[in-house]
Amino acid sequence: MALFGRKGGSKLTRFFFATDLHGSDVCFRKFMNAPRYYQTDTLILGGDLTGKFVTPIIKRNDGSYELEYLGKKTVATNEEELAPYEKKLANMGAYYFRTTQSEVDEIRADPVKVKERFNRLMADRLTAWVRMADEVAKTTGVRIYMTGGNDDEYFVESILKNASSVVNANGQLVEIDAAHEMISCAYSNITPFKCPRDISEEELMSKIEEMASKLQNPQNAIFNLHVPPIDSGLDLCPRVDTSTDPPKLLVQSGTVLTYSGGSTSVRVALEKYQPLVGLHGHIHESSGVKEIGRTTCFNPGSEYGEGVLRGFIISLSEEKLASYQLVSG
Repeated sequence: MALFGRKGGSKLTRFFFATDLHGSDVCFRKFMNAPRYYQTDTLILGGDLTGKFVTPIIKRNDGSYELEYLGKKTVATNEEELAPYEKKLANMGAYYFRTTQSEVDEIRADPVKVKERFNRLMADRLTAWVRMADEVAKTTGVRIYMTGGNDDEYFVESILKNASSVVNANGQLVEIDAAHEMISCAYSNITPFKCPRDISEEELMSKIEEMASKLQNPQNAIFNLHVPPIDSGLDLCPRVDTSTDPPKLLVQSGTVLTYSGGSTSVRVALEKYQPLVGLHGHIHESSGVKEIGRTTCFNPGSEYGEGVLRGFIISLSEEKLASYQLVSG
């Protein structure tokens, strides 16, 4: 696979960016196939790698299995009938484990055991992903950069750091090629959902500044920052009532209320350094492209629950953004 493509005699770096897969097995497999389909030499996977919920699959005395699927109680009479449900759960980002009713009751009675089981399932799937990505990198020569997001627990870092070929980009300044550096930040400003890596705007600015201040050529850089800049149109999200747990959507006259949930710190950093490209995610509903000065910012959005991978194919010349295309499938 060529590391660079050529168009009109100029050398191009072509990469595929996606984000917010939230445990979706099929979306990750599609991401791993992107170099073959889109002829890209680099893959960049933004934050929120892990999923949001666990489905126990209870084995009953008669050998059948009971589970909740799409909000409904479902029974599979044997393992052959169960297998498609397990695949569908994994593809929509859910975790599952086979168990008994007594074990489920024991786990649910202890919040510590609930957390331990959830973390174990998240770690197992992400470890399998990293092994797959390492194999793709070794066999194709594609460069793969991955980072967590504000929804991801801190143990995600250790799994990514154990990769042999995949680069754990969070908090790092890396060279994408001889002309383009990239900084990456997995953290977010405070959200209503109290995620593991929600931090203050001051802390977020400090983390970005620590990396950005070391750039050799900021105007040629890529800012891979999980949260989008505030008031950019890439950060429009539903307004929620935080007095409930979990928070619920606020609706007025049948319409879900929205607000700009992006970060002031990210916007300040982009305006200050004016990098070539900003890569963002975090807010699934706000897919789009936004110019902030000379910086072109991207948010591909996310439809991981439907097993749809959204991403941008982006080509860079040595000093400018050559082209981009939003793809999904």
